[in-house]
Amino acid sequence: MAEETRMMAESIGYVVVGVLVQRRKSVHHSYTIGPGRLNDLKRLVEDNEADTVIFANPLTSSHVFKLTQHLGGEVRVIDRNLLILEVFDKRAFTNEAKLQIRLAKLRYTLSWGREFIKLRGIMGEQLGWMGPGDYPYQEYYRAARNRISRIESELDDIYKKKMLKRDRRRELGFPTVALAGYTQAGKTSFFNLVTHEDKTVGLGPFTTLTTFARRADANPNDDSNACEFILIDSIGFIEDMHPTILKAFHATLGELATADLVLLFVDASDRTFPLERKVRSCSQILREVDMTAPIIICANKMDLISTDEFEDSKTIIRKYFRNEEIVPMSVKTQQNLDALLGLIRSRLRTQRLMVK
Repeated sequence: MAEETRMMAESIGYVVVGVLVQRRKSVHHSYTIGPGRLNDLKRLVEDNEADTVIFANPLTSSHVFKLTQHLGGEVRVIDRNLLILEVFDKRAFTNEAKLQIRLAKLRYTLSWGREFIKLRGIMGEQLGWMGPGDYPYQEYYRAARNRISRIESELDDIYKKKMLKRDRRRELGFPTVALAGYTQAGKTSFFNLVTHEDKTVGLGPFTTLTTFARRADANPNDDSNACEFILIDSIGFIEDMHPTILKAFHATLGELATADLVLLFVDASDRTFPLERKVRSCSQILREVDMTAPIIICANKMDLISTDEFEDSKTIIRKYFRNEEIVPMSVKTQQNLDALLGLIRSRLRTQRLMVK
């Protein structure tokens, strides 16, 4: 997880000057890490004149407050969830994504207000009547709740319009196929290939933050026997994404719950340990969004591994997806693309017959 956090930070411009790892049986009640490791962290910050410390594990408001006190008021302390929201913010281009990010950040930090105000008071900024007391916190809380309500109302309007579009697609007889999977597994590259779009790829984690829906054909070489469907690209998954962040993106992930078929992309070239973490996370998130559609596992990036290595990856995938079809493929080289499209065609036509 530390490596993934470092990669996310670097993808949005942070210069990582050092990484500290501590294995503990339990989280330290005051600082998350133990006092000895905390002193190591302080020396690392001072030696490198670092202005931000990022923790790979979640922090409570009390942890942030005490860490900031110990490291110095000028040093910004954030956790992995706030880093994820920063990445989201850098990648956001639509009004919906920006609103979702703002909502997630407000909800996630709502309970931090009292500690933040206390810190501001200690650092010499008097707030309210008597500095860091209850009055400024109540004002902060009331203002934050009002902002949350306004954003929720704006997002509700956007969701209603999306629902109308979704219903319209169903009326026209177009089944929907949703792309899912861990961030950077190749979903958007597949979307571009099949729909002939040119959505941005390769920016790093969470290049896609809002859903994109385009018409595609599972039988592109036979105009007389077309099998058209709506292909939906959505936000990538990540391990231990906080429920508040997941909730803010419920409309995006909701496309999975209403799809007729889900293509779950897995980076088959990942090493054993990270692959299992990612597959386990995908399984958990799909359960959380109450996804009931049939799944096809797309074991992507086969051009990077051998047949024996794929068998090892397949064994890991089978631990969490026992009965789903697994298609070894490569979006980059288009290996097994026809086989995947043929399977999509078969599944959609079977479902259509069942509905009739």
